[in-house]
Amino acid sequence: MVYPSKLSRERVVSAALFLIREQGVDALGMRAVALRLAVRPSSLYKHVVDLAGLQSLLAEHAAGELLAAMDVAIARAPRSASVEAPKMPMLFMANEYLRFAREQPALYAMLTTQSSLMQTARSTASLSAAIPQEARAALWQRLLQVVGELTGAADDTDAAVALWAFLHGFITLERAGLFGSTGPKGGFARGVKAMAAGLRRPASGGHPAIDMPAS
Repeated sequence: MVYPSKLSRERVVSAALFLIREQGVDALGMRAVALRLAVRPSSLYKHVVDLAGLQSLLAEHAAGELLAAMDVAIARAPRSASVEAPKMPMLFMANEYLRFAREQPALYAMLTTQSSLMQTARSTASLSAAIPQEARAALWQRLLQVVGELTGAADDTDAAVALWAFLHGFITLERAGLFGSTGPKGGFARGVKAMAAGLRRPASGGHPAIDMPAS
């Protein structure tokens, strides 16, 4: 039993994570979390006021976990004088991003989607249920950093958008089973490598940029 005075945001998140991992995301709810902690639902209100707020806390937690895993992957990427070395941080980071999404599908979904509950909470200005913009912003900054090392631009929004769209698009298609019975095979690695090669800052005398219609 957890006494209400001993409750913390971390304990609430931990109980919610247990429910998701043991019973699935449909089991998530204020009463279920309170039962797991052996407290009354009203005891949770100091840390989270409703299900939307609980989802937001979990999304913030997911962003922190994913960012930490990405940072470890980037740090593990080999640095050398080889031609391929500048691409390695992005390749290692992309693989870690995919691993997280596969192993933590419920948390990834909370991080990358806005449920109807969250949208309602935003429209009613519920601060505790707001989408964790700061956590997502940290992920965005890491993407900018990684692509910037390839493109030579400190704030290359276009490149970061392209990378994130590929990563999330691949995960969405895979989860929907749209790659068919054979699966994606080596499509992810090939796509990330192609993107890394395309984003890398061209040497002098390289191919000219291709102008695309404005979206």
